[in-house]
Amino acid sequence: MNEQPKIGVFKYSCCAGCEFQLIYFQKHVIDMFEKTQITYCRMLQSGGHPEGPFDVALIEGAITEQWQADQLNRVRAVSRYLIPIGSCAVCGGVPAIKNTTEEQEIEKRVYTDTSLVHSMKTGAINDYVKIDGAVKGCPMGVRDLSELVISLLLDKRPEFVNCSVCVECKLAANICVLVAYNEPCMGPVTNAGCGALCPGHHRACYGCWGPMEDANAWALAGQFRLMGLTNDDIHRKFTEFGQPTTQWKAGQIK
Repeated sequence: MNEQPKIGVFKYSCCAGCEFQLIYFQKHVIDMFEKTQITYCRMLQSGGHPEGPFDVALIEGAITEQWQADQLNRVRAVSRYLIPIGSCAVCGGVPAIKNTTEEQEIEKRVYTDTSLVHSMKTGAINDYVKIDGAVKGCPMGVRDLSELVISLLLDKRPEFVNCSVCVECKLAANICVLVAYNEPCMGPVTNAGCGALCPGHHRACYGCWGPMEDANAWALAGQFRLMGLTNDDIHRKFTEFGQPTTQWKAGQIK
């Protein structure tokens, strides 16, 4: 490319933790973005150019309103690559918890007057547009973000960690909280990348990085039942950080 690649960062329904990760906490990510031109990012600047075009559009947050879906389609049309970042964008994240309840009931719990509320079921970004990759994590994995953006701008295939959190536990010589402490750990079906942060502190994995490929959710759900969890308990474990997925469908049968 003869000029600096143009990047747009868009935020929808989420806590903004991934953008904070991007902006404030990781120096080597900032160094990487110094080689690019961020033409739109509301948390970095006032104004900007949301109309594009963009070489890379990074999308944070889940879709919970129609205007978000409409804008997302416009961003897709003017972006060479479109990448959801973080669990909310990749699989619905925490906002998708509300999908287990009828939408109007959720609205009435929050608002006294729902006449001006136009929410809808939570959806991941790839429910609405074609994506060109994804950066998992809650917040997103910085190593994966750097790998993805640099690879896309160089027209090469990125290489991601594709194993369960259990592998990271073994590499760190952690005691297995599922076996040793009888804790309902989601590590066996959750994609690695966090460094086994929670098991490393003797806590069960929450599954915030989303499902790994070929996850054996049936086996883990069966183990949870043997540990005394009810079907409702298991359903909540598998929906705590995302909407129903093919990989985790076993845990979402109530």
